[in-house]
Amino acid sequence: MIELVLSPIHYVPSILAAILTIIIAFSKDGPYHKTLAYSAVLSSVIGLVGFILDIPSQLIGVNFHSFHALVGSFSLLSSIAAFLLRRKQSGIHCQIGKVAGVLAIFSLVMGGMIFLGLTPTFGTYASDIPVQISASSHLSEIEAKEFLNVTLTPISSQGNNAIIGTQIMNKDNYRLEVSGLVTRDLNLSYDELQQLPAYSEVSYMPCVEGWGFNAKWTGFRVIDLLDMAGVKENGSYIVFICQDGYSTGLPMTYIRDKRILLAYGLNDVTLPADRGFPLQLVANSKYGYKWAKWIIRIEVVREEYMGYWESRGYTNSADVGTFPFG
Repeated sequence: MIELVLSPIHYVPSILAAILTIIIAFSKDGPYHKTLAYSAVLSSVIGLVGFILDIPSQLIGVNFHSFHALVGSFSLLSSIAAFLLRRKQSGIHCQIGKVAGVLAIFSLVMGGMIFLGLTPTFGTYASDIPVQISASSHLSEIEAKEFLNVTLTPISSQGNNAIIGTQIMNKDNYRLEVSGLVTRDLNLSYDELQQLPAYSEVSYMPCVEGWGFNAKWTGFRVIDLLDMAGVKENGSYIVFICQDGYSTGLPMTYIRDKRILLAYGLNDVTLPADRGFPLQLVANSKYGYKWAKWIIRIEVVREEYMGYWESRGYTNSADVGTFPFG
């Protein structure tokens, strides 16, 4: 079963509204024309409200999803204008109605691209291994605006999702466990984790919803942590388990070859609570549902693991630019 991150209150009535608007715009006036128009406008309003209630932060900024919302909104406004002019100015009414229909087609296509994971990004997305610079684990706490000639998205403008809300965790009591197919279980404090070699990189976090952001991430390589634990020969998959019950997994080869980071710093600021403090996984070239937050345990296992969203219909590969469901 597929469960979209977006609320059904948004996408179900929006799809219905687009289809009705197209039918009305390009069909002759008939006995049910007025009823269809009422239904289209009502469905559009419900869909727009569902979008605003579900992810309001994504309405701000330049991304594919914001353009999709803008096109849908103009289609709605055109539909309302055509409806209001239906009696007095029938010619203009028909012309505006066709504009609404064209915009509805574009909105429907863009929504389909979001669903299929075919959305273009507006950020600096690197499909290969990002450049990593040796860094200090002691952050300046002054938010960086640029790194490696890349303009960073301010933290206040970055999108965010969570399954049950922000987890508040105490740095002094925090422990990260590493277990499973390892020669030595680990139980490390936040301060001990900061003793690992630190690196910074710029990575683009792409969400399946069509938005994303550039950020500077600072932390340690997961492979360095796993080397401390000593992964056994049959350990081929790494599972990340979070405070809120969320989980996801990635192949050992990906973790090693991509030099994947566990970040405690974001744009030179200690990772904020809503962004996953104390640790967020920086899963380069993967959709956002692989970027686990509030990580408390890492398990090395033998077989592929299906995490929270993966067990609900999302693909386990999560490769950007591919169909995210299956």
